[in-house]
Amino acid sequence: MFSLSPAFGIIGFLYAAFTIVMAGLAVYALVLVIVFLRLRIAELKRAAPRKNEPLT
Repeated sequence: MFSLSPAFGIIGFLYAAFTIVMAGLAVYALVLVIVFLRLRIAELKRAAPRKNEPLT
């Protein structure tokens, strides 16, 4: 019986390893985006002029 599943032999192992690596890179990229966005938002909040202080 012929199966279209990639879970056979060395090709299945390589496919699984590739999928795991790509998923790990996607999670890593998502974490980096969240960290840098949080830093950028904090930086913008510090640089924003205060509402009660007059402009100089």
